[in-house]
Amino acid sequence: MIASALADAARDLWGPGLVFVALCIWLVRRAIRAARNESILEEQRLRDAFDLPSTSTATPTSPSSPALPSPSPSPLRIPEPLFRADVRGASQEHLEVVAKLTAASKNVEVLWVRSNATHVAWAEARPGNRDVICVAQVDGTAVVARWQFG
Repeated sequence: MIASALADAARDLWGPGLVFVALCIWLVRRAIRAARNESILEEQRLRDAFDLPSTSTATPTSPSSPALPSPSPSPLRIPEPLFRADVRGASQEHLEVVAKLTAASKNVEVLWVRSNATHVAWAEARPGNRDVICVAQVDGTAVVARWQFG
């Protein structure tokens, strides 16, 4: 009697249980896809804000047209406080500004520097495993405004 009741209950729950599992799998896949799309959009917004080149390696070229050589970037003179920093996408003038701003800070290591025509952004590794993103609005070599995040 009890065994038949359990068998009936299992048979009654089998269909709705499968529907529930399928719904859960579908929702998890949608959430993963949304997170991936948001990550791509965030990367594009940052790239557009700082005029950085695209990280995608796919370039449309036809087999009949030869690939054009990319112009080599002009060599940058990297100031002493920034010698270990990744300075791809930074202008020489903005490197000088960041070097002046960080020279007064002791125990601060600059991790990377990026810039566009009006702004420069850099990451600082500070004591206590604290990383800070700094942004400065510059006019020539003068700092107009400065922000810190972190």
